[in-house]
Amino acid sequence: MKEAVQTLKRKRVRMMLVNLAYFIVLLILGLLLFLRNAGGGAGGYLLIAACLAGYLLLVRPMSRRYTDAVRAAIIQYAVCGELTDCEHQPKSGTTAEKVRACGLVPPSADTFMSREHVTGRCGTMSVEMADVTFPVIEDGHNAMFNGAFVQLVWPGANFAPVTVKAGEWKALKLPKQQMELVEKLGELIPGSLYLKAGGETLTLLLRGRFLGFRVNPLMQISEQTLGANPFPELGQAIQLARLMRLKQA
Repeated sequence: MKEAVQTLKRKRVRMMLVNLAYFIVLLILGLLLFLRNAGGGAGGYLLIAACLAGYLLLVRPMSRRYTDAVRAAIIQYAVCGELTDCEHQPKSGTTAEKVRACGLVPPSADTFMSREHVTGRCGTMSVEMADVTFPVIEDGHNAMFNGAFVQLVWPGANFAPVTVKAGEWKALKLPKQQMELVEKLGELIPGSLYLKAGGETLTLLLRGRFLGFRVNPLMQISEQTLGANPFPELGQAIQLARLMRLKQA
């Protein structure tokens, strides 16, 4: 992690210097235009166009690459700290068929979108996660489901059937530790938790929770920064699967 911290610190300095230089140039050009009263002329418009092009082609892409790199590091070291063989593909995603197969929310294959695809292993358990977006029908009205998909597959397990939709877990009859974990999974956003367990598979849909979380480009980079977990639900789901399998045994 120390090497990643140092690399990100260097990228942060470069990103901030480029942003600072851009805004200094912008300020100088604005002052020159004001002093020469050239704001309405063709030269003024060309300068404005050049500034806009510089922002779109250099400044914004550099800032985005930096925040993407920070997010990828946090996912690797904090979110997926328990996983081995971990792969993160920000522009790829899971499939509509896989989300549909869990039977929690029926997505439309035509407009299904997914990003931030993560795969890995925790012992013999395989883990897959991604952000998903798709239309749903709620109370007879069109709506969008935006959130995270998490699926654990544990060969040899035989989880007892458990289903939670829209955070309605009060009817569940689970051991105390398992129930506490179910409640933790849905406590950040009321009504966000969709959970289904059975056989070798435990699946979560978490509405309003994302692996593509926002990153503040101005925050300091340290080992504590990369180790602060913004998506604790993966660890909670793994612990729930362990308890369910232990109970089964």
